[in-house]
Amino acid sequence: MANGSSRWLGALLGPLVLTAGLVMTLGTLLSGCGDKTPPGEAVAMRACRICHGADRICADIGKLDRAGWEKTVDRMIAGGANVTPEERIVVIDWLSARKPGDKSLCP
Repeated sequence: MANGSSRWLGALLGPLVLTAGLVMTLGTLLSGCGDKTPPGEAVAMRACRICHGADRICADIGKLDRAGWEKTVDRMIAGGANVTPEERIVVIDWLSARKPGDKSLCP
């Protein structure tokens, strides 16, 4: 009887542990790895700066509205930017809320 219970418990706990691990990983990613960096900025620093320097990214800060950033980010993803669907939303939110001269990513 205990052996059957162990299998049932293992079958139940395995997916729960995996799900908890994925949730924790996503939480860490979206929180900027535990520091005070806004999640969208953390994505931009990781994904966008691989090909673009801060100057290039900041050139459009405050010039593009949300639709403009959606088009730009989608073009970058189509070109190979490593951005998940969840990160896409976070980085577009962050970029579209920036004003010219905002600090952090932009010097």
